[in-house]
Amino acid sequence: MTATAFAPGHVSGLFAVHDEAADPLAKGSRGAGWSVDAGATATVRRAERASVRVAGQPTDLPVTEAALGRLAPGVPLAVDLAFGLPIGQGFGMSAAGTLAACLAAASELGLEPEAALAATHAAEVASGTGLGDAIGSWNGSGEVRIKPGIPPHGWAMRIDPPAGVRMLYLVAGPGIATPRIIRDADWKERTRELADPAVDRIVAAGRPMAWDAMLRESQAFTLQLGLLPPTLEDLADALPKDILWGQSMLGTTLWVAGREPALARARAVLEGHGKLVELGFDPNGARLVRAGAI
Repeated sequence: MTATAFAPGHVSGLFAVHDEAADPLAKGSRGAGWSVDAGATATVRRAERASVRVAGQPTDLPVTEAALGRLAPGVPLAVDLAFGLPIGQGFGMSAAGTLAACLAAASELGLEPEAALAATHAAEVASGTGLGDAIGSWNGSGEVRIKPGIPPHGWAMRIDPPAGVRMLYLVAGPGIATPRIIRDADWKERTRELADPAVDRIVAAGRPMAWDAMLRESQAFTLQLGLLPPTLEDLADALPKDILWGQSMLGTTLWVAGREPALARARAVLEGHGKLVELGFDPNGARLVRAGAI
């Protein structure tokens, strides 16, 4: 028997680290972000020995392995993963790959799907690779993470993108080591100073205005946090003024949001400066794709 699951990539526009709780499921971030229509697919089956392969090649993925060990201790599983977006560039691919693997494993083992989210979030928090991507990928669409952690501890408000909005992503650098930021005391305090009030303002704007508020607050967060490379900041300055932009947290990736024809003008500015990807939004979140006999 085998099971296959998909989890969308997730972009955090802003985040405040909240890791004070003893329970890893209550740790996480307040913030906001959105799920994209590309991500990670995992196929899982029982095996004599545990293994993880990416694009058919044996690969060490400690976060995924730790999450599976938490989900099904002592049960050897063979996992085949495929990633549709760059890893380490602010697309939440560590969480997406782990969540897809755990969701497929939960189906294969007869466990509740929510156990996959818990195992993924706990492994992400323990490794320092993410604090909110798992819950974002789980829910789909856009979200404001009002209370850190996952249910029943955490709470996120779903928000949907307006019709016609698309996003461009320019990947133009080696990436940023997420643990270096979210485990550093000064950086953690800085994220709280900036993002906690931003989350409150997005919620206060009301659900109909929350999407636009999220993007504007994310752009401000990018400028104030100061992690965007100067080359990307220069490109952002050259974008049309009716375009919103920011940094995919945490990566050397610039996101740009808008409608045509403004997006076409932004595309002309960004082309040739790195890997340019255009993505829509995933409204459904992580889900089982197939379960049954091989």
